[in-house]
Amino acid sequence: MLLHRDVVVTNPKKVFWPDEGYTKADLVAYYDRIAPFMLPYLKDRPVVLTRYPDGIKGKSFFQKDAPEWVPPWIRTERVYSKDAGRDIDYFIVNDRESLRYVANLGTIPLHMWGSRIGSLERPDWLVLDLDPKGAPFTDVVKVAHALHRLLEELALPSYVKTSGATGLHILLPLGARYDGEIVRTFARLLAMLGVEAEPDISTIARPLRSRDGKVYVDWGQNGHGQTIVAPFAVRPLPAAPVSCPLRWAEVTARLEPGRFTIKTAPARFEKQGDPMAPVLGAGIDLVAALQGLERRLGR
Repeated sequence: MLLHRDVVVTNPKKVFWPDEGYTKADLVAYYDRIAPFMLPYLKDRPVVLTRYPDGIKGKSFFQKDAPEWVPPWIRTERVYSKDAGRDIDYFIVNDRESLRYVANLGTIPLHMWGSRIGSLERPDWLVLDLDPKGAPFTDVVKVAHALHRLLEELALPSYVKTSGATGLHILLPLGARYDGEIVRTFARLLAMLGVEAEPDISTIARPLRSRDGKVYVDWGQNGHGQTIVAPFAVRPLPAAPVSCPLRWAEVTARLEPGRFTIKTAPARFEKQGDPMAPVLGAGIDLVAALQGLERRLGR
């Protein structure tokens, strides 16, 4: 199966999702179809691949470094990693052919930085990751709405997507205007106020043993080099669910994140468009927002 003069889908009939019978060709075809919606989020961002060369039942591995043998038309960017103590050559997935290429490597989810090459210290969004780890999804919905109400009171736009697994991600547009430290400060304050609004079902305690079955409001994904799963990325779970942008009106107790899959998502967005797209636009006034939060905390 030839998708590009330099990209042949290898082993297209290999089954990646045994229960559903979805193949590697199905995975590549999904990313090909969803590319117009997904690529604006990936543009100019370092991405991390999670590769499943034998499907979701096989072994997997993370890949940050692009190997030397990638074709010359695949863009990579060298970024120094303090944690690794060396340079890393990240994939940059800016076009449909590059997305096809990494999918053909057996990549199921792609995780992306919140900032772009050229402004790596200034993220394009703030993200709060609502992670249930055993808490009911209805609690995730309640915590999400508590945060949404707070943001509306502060007159701040926010957008929401499923993680593709059991959680939700709330994003605020920043427009690459602020450095990571002020973003982390604001994210932590938002998380604290969200927990204050729903103390019986949410926490900012990171250790799993300290969460007591509550939803973890993770504000720490806003640091340099931190990643989140990309919108529309597939997850290595039964039925092949995807990380799905939502309208806030869809975030109800009846929401079933698992129904957004490689089979259902493309038609949804071709019909309705992407409700999260404005997160890539002009950012909020973060200084004014911080002042508003400080006034609220000093009530």
